[in-house]
Amino acid sequence: MTSDRSKVAGDGSSFAQAFQLCSEVAVVVWDVPAQLPALGKFTLAMQSQPVPLVSMTLPRADGGQCVLWAIKPGSEAEDAQIAATDGSPLQAFALQPAARLPLLDVETLLGNLSPAGCVKFLNNLLTVWRSAFRLSRNELFSSVVEDAVFTLVPAPRLANSVCQIAPGRYLVETDISPELGEISGIYAIGASSVLPLPSQFVAGNSSEPGWQSCHFILDTLQPARPIHIMFLGKGGIAVRNLPNCNPRYPGLQKWWAEQRGDSGLREFVVRQLSNLPGGTAAATDLQLRAPLQARQVARSRMHAAAEIDLALSLQGGLLAGGWTNDPTSTLAGIDCLNEDGTALPLDGNWYEFPAWSREAKTNAKAEVTGFIAWLPLDEPLGPLLQPRFQMRLASGAVKPLVPKPQPFEPAAQRNRILRAVPPQHAVDDAFRTILAPALQGAERELGKTIRVDHTKDYGQPRQAPLVSIVVPLYRVLDFLRFQLSGMATDPWLAENAEIIFVLDSPEIEDETKHMLGGLHILHGLPMKLVVMNRNGGYARACNAGTRFARGTVLVMLNSDVVPREPGWLQVLSRPLLEQPKLGAIGPKLIFEDGSLQHAGLYFGRDQRGIWLNHHFYKGMPGRYSPAQVARNVPGITGACLVTRRETYERVDGYTEDYVIGDYEDSDLCLKIRRLGLQIAYEPAACLYHFERRSIRRSQDYMRGVASQYNAWLHTQRWEDDIAALMPAYSDGANGTGISIEIEATERNAA
Repeated sequence: MTSDRSKVAGDGSSFAQAFQLCSEVAVVVWDVPAQLPALGKFTLAMQSQPVPLVSMTLPRADGGQCVLWAIKPGSEAEDAQIAATDGSPLQAFALQPAARLPLLDVETLLGNLSPAGCVKFLNNLLTVWRSAFRLSRNELFSSVVEDAVFTLVPAPRLANSVCQIAPGRYLVETDISPELGEISGIYAIGASSVLPLPSQFVAGNSSEPGWQSCHFILDTLQPARPIHIMFLGKGGIAVRNLPNCNPRYPGLQKWWAEQRGDSGLREFVVRQLSNLPGGTAAATDLQLRAPLQARQVARSRMHAAAEIDLALSLQGGLLAGGWTNDPTSTLAGIDCLNEDGTALPLDGNWYEFPAWSREAKTNAKAEVTGFIAWLPLDEPLGPLLQPRFQMRLASGAVKPLVPKPQPFEPAAQRNRILRAVPPQHAVDDAFRTILAPALQGAERELGKTIRVDHTKDYGQPRQAPLVSIVVPLYRVLDFLRFQLSGMATDPWLAENAEIIFVLDSPEIEDETKHMLGGLHILHGLPMKLVVMNRNGGYARACNAGTRFARGTVLVMLNSDVVPREPGWLQVLSRPLLEQPKLGAIGPKLIFEDGSLQHAGLYFGRDQRGIWLNHHFYKGMPGRYSPAQVARNVPGITGACLVTRRETYERVDGYTEDYVIGDYEDSDLCLKIRRLGLQIAYEPAACLYHFERRSIRRSQDYMRGVASQYNAWLHTQRWEDDIAALMPAYSDGANGTGISIEIEATERNAA
């Protein structure tokens, strides 16, 4: 090594020494002279200051201090100077290029450091230095780290590969001492690389007294070569020798089947699998093939009892539900158990309601207290089908609770959430902090799975259509032939409009294609069919259809709406083309008996203060006088909503977080109103509406609390806007027969 030595002021002297960490990185080692202030700060300065420049101060075994700087020197020797904090020089020397320096003598360095200094050196070497100089796959750096490992732990304990959980990924087990403390990092050290491993692991009981079992995931592309594993903990370091990655079990399924007694380890593997391509499906399959035994505390006249029958692992948290029975007031709470056994109380977001359960022996109904709870989590549990719980008693005793395997597919989860609370108990307390975050998480995950599968054109698409009609189809095709017949016999529509059907129930794809093919031959109308890959709900289907729309005017039309006579589309389109302040317009809709179904939409509060959607004059005769006046209204139904495509796109179309289908139309109208545009009702256009024929086919909507949730969500989102809007329409909304006309036109329905 080449260096210039300069004497430090005082009685002693200390000399900086430079070594090679790798071909481009040098390490300057300097023992702080004893006469300098303890814990002082020192700097290394050069004429062309290198970047990065990192340092660490380490305690020596003799009580002194040692400072190390890691730098990338230039290609030629360069003057360097060590200085105190105040800038006073302490030593000057010439720093050679890294390639000309001897390799760092790790054994000598560590021999001069205290135990705490050795741990700190390794910690900085593996974290800051490795990252700052990008040395993870540098062979010289790896050899330095290996030398340090052998110097500190010449005979490490063994680690063993348990099984391969995915290509190149292995579940590894070993034992660690509890004195290691909280583990901050795990590293795999090989002959040519030093790689950080996911710092996620699970600790459990060991067969050897004084030790804990530890399982973690190793990602390696060279499973046959020996590897050292280093754990960095608050209490020190631990090194394990992994001779090879030949797993003890031939496959993950074989290992999994034997782990029913180690629930925490199972949960750890599930969470790790969820981060891998295809891992979610594998984790779900494993849990269904070898589930945990469901456990409850049976109902008793003298003792507390409980059962968990709802436990959904969702983005953002865990939704739990079930029942409790506490005849002697000894129940202290219900906890969710983390994979490491940590108890997480559920009482933060908890809602109770009257419920019943069946006696195990007699099958008779018994009154209990139902509950739902939301447990927010920073880190998702992954596709965990059986989260574990415990019933906590006032005495401090606990009893385990394990639900049956739960659904993980987003639509199934959403539908289960909708039935978590009886409709009569679905109130604000249940929605705000429990059901709402659960449903929002499920809807987001469902949305990620929805896409257009393919499209099919019937006939030659119309060139530059003025109007695009988007019709979502869900299971019910009963009115399709009547709807298309009404369109085909409308000359203006046939000349100016394109028709886009969106199939939101692909299970009836063959039937739909067959019917549309026949109707195209019969009427000659060009059409496009957009087939979704799965059912995603009304809003997603409509938005998917509009992405294929080319017209200036956009019509959102339900499949159960049938034109009464030609000309309706021209009547509704003209105002949008002529009046820039008009945002959307809707027609008069009538039932099959001629009575009114819709003459504009307004909002009214229910007994709980929730704004509900209502239709002006619904049920009145079709020629009811107040319904014959064209006027501005608070909103219009999505059954037949006409707007400009540009307006629809400005507000991002239908909002997709309403469940299954409801309140998207009024939400859209309120978004359009926020643009400063008006919503109009035009009775001169009249169509039949065979109301809610499609949504009745959705058992999840009809049996659950979807409509109540959508109304609650709509109110939360639009409370202030609706409260400010409705006073101007109060007389008409009260059903007095008096219509408040806002910017009323002179046109009346014939």
